[in-house]
Amino acid sequence: MRVKKAFTMAEAILVMTILGIIATIMITTLKPAEYKDKGLAILAKKVLSEIDTATTQILINNSSGGTMSTLYVPGSSTIFSFSTSTQNANVGKLYKKYLTATRQACNNSSCPCNGYSNKFYLKDGACMGITAGAPSANVNTWFPGETNFTSMKPSHGLIFFDTNGEEEPNVMGKDQFLLPINTAGIQYAD
Repeated sequence: MRVKKAFTMAEAILVMTILGIIATIMITTLKPAEYKDKGLAILAKKVLSEIDTATTQILINNSSGGTMSTLYVPGSSTIFSFSTSTQNANVGKLYKKYLTATRQACNNSSCPCNGYSNKFYLKDGACMGITAGAPSANVNTWFPGETNFTSMKPSHGLIFFDTNGEEEPNVMGKDQFLLPINTAGIQYAD
């Protein structure tokens, strides 16, 4: 009489477990960039929403005419001139007041916000830099969800943010974004 050879239940479970582990390893190594990009996009939209809300609050609470042109210095009757370093510092203070800023300055050499007057981190780890005043030339501005930059000359300043702080990739349009501030607040791409 011939005896049929077959896998035992324990052997079948062991083989399935090993295949499951291999499949998990393969999935996580083949698509990490795609998952990271989706995560960065979600973070960017969250930070942009927070900046949008802060800008609206600044205009409502600190402006006589609801525009950046009529924005008052906190505790004063002086309108912002958007040109001096003092005004830069005051704009930074206004945004820190309305954002979930940690008050931790971004002063080390690896800070992606270097080059901006007001540099600080938000509570979620995003780095933010704000410069008041009109730049001398057009600036390539980047918005979350847009595939290309928009070249424009903001009238009242720039907001830069890096969604994941000092972590890579540190690429404009991927985890770093540059928003123009015009009279009505953030000037979105047309």
